[in-house]
Amino acid sequence: RVMANVLSLAIRNGALYNFGCLQGEITPFPRASTSPFTFGNQNNKLVEKLLSLPLVPDDDRAAEVSSALAFSAVVAACVVVNIFGGLFGLDDLTPVSNLILGIAVTTVIVDNFFDVLVMGGSAVAKMNEDKLPDAAKNFNAPKKDDMPLGIGTGSLTGTVARGLSRLLSVNTERDCQCEAAAIFVAYALGLPCFAFQPNSLEGAALVIDSMREESSAIEECKIQGQLDYLATDVGLLKVLMWLIAPVAMESGKYPQLISSDPREARVFLSRLNEKSNSIQFAKQAIEEILPEDDAQSDDILKWALSEADTLLRNNKKVVDNLSEALAGGAATIGDCVAILEGW
Repeated sequence: RVMANVLSLAIRNGALYNFGCLQGEITPFPRASTSPFTFGNQNNKLVEKLLSLPLVPDDDRAAEVSSALAFSAVVAACVVVNIFGGLFGLDDLTPVSNLILGIAVTTVIVDNFFDVLVMGGSAVAKMNEDKLPDAAKNFNAPKKDDMPLGIGTGSLTGTVARGLSRLLSVNTERDCQCEAAAIFVAYALGLPCFAFQPNSLEGAALVIDSMREESSAIEECKIQGQLDYLATDVGLLKVLMWLIAPVAMESGKYPQLISSDPREARVFLSRLNEKSNSIQFAKQAIEEILPEDDAQSDDILKWALSEADTLLRNNKKVVDNLSEALAGGAATIGDCVAILEGW
């Protein structure tokens, strides 16, 4: 609320022009004639667009990291036995550890790089076709669908590979791109929150705060009205767009989500419901805008993702400049506002 006051005064004094300037570009959530939602536009074209949108990317980070740690522990144990087994009289375990290590590493490689191995092998075979025996010339590489246990599709060890990628990858540029997306969407939609990594708790508090009626003793500096009322369909969509903006940025550039967290937007809906139950003045208004079940939650989340993605793509140059400034390591929130305002 203090941030909202500061920004409102800055706008009044003509210091800021771009804060909240893109609110008019939001397309409200569409509502079909049979939808139980109490808000949204009854627009058949928008409903068709909603039905065609993909679901918000999801991942099970806990399972991925746990699987990667377990795999790493097994490999590390085998390596330790191979190197130090002789010192502790564990020579009899060396063949077993070699077998386990070989199977584990080979399975991971074949399961995740099957197509690369087949294409590489075929290319080498064609280059040396005249040197190959007749039996090898007639040999055909196995098809992915015919492999046992689904090996080659990534389903067997994909969780381990994604977990290792999550544990080992450090990409500052990627982190800064997600942070820039969140800051830009918040600023462009008039949300007085500049967390580099948006979270559901702050989003829920922002909506509840916007419903409080408070004013200062000075008539000219009333607090009520400085913070936009967010307990509406558009207000809810704005907060969801802010929370899901990093996901929109990262999913458009990379196949796996690492820097952004797609769970925050869904958790925000749950937190908002929990908070409203304990705050009497907010309960009815919040109940009217929240989705009633998981299917409706999926719909509004994928609509928010689509809107955030469109906003970021239409303002790619500003977002890229913001990302580059953050990647420099010395940018403050003031520097970010300067880029957003074009100073």
